[in-house]
Amino acid sequence: MDVEKKISIRAITQSDMNAVIQLLQSISEFKPSKSCFSSIWESFNKQSNVHSLVAVMDSQIVGYGSIVIETKIRGGKKGHIEDIVSHSIFRKKNIGKGILDALFDVAKANDCYKVTLESNEDNLKFYEKCGYKIGGIALQKFIK
Repeated sequence: MDVEKKISIRAITQSDMNAVIQLLQSISEFKPSKSCFSSIWESFNKQSNVHSLVAVMDSQIVGYGSIVIETKIRGGKKGHIEDIVSHSIFRKKNIGKGILDALFDVAKANDCYKVTLESNEDNLKFYEKCGYKIGGIALQKFIK
């Protein structure tokens, strides 16, 4: 009998960095040098408006996502969800949805009035199943 394994979602720790960066390789080519991990973590961890979560199964990091809480000029707060990713062999196990739900809870706890995210067209159905709707067009311009 195939029993679903328990997945827990928790805040990221510095010891999770290597596994998270490996996961992120599936959605972005950028990969920092391991020699920079300590200084990257120090800068990253100082940001009080960034909340990053990992999904863990049997002590293995199988998913990641983050939310940046922005205070708008009129005083409201908006959450920007970033970098939702799950390990390729663990897809379709509600890991991404679990991370999204937990990040949405972070937004609610921080009194956000809205949560946004950007997505590739390939992932639109997934986000729509999770309750997100197309609300505009995102544009980008790379510096590097």
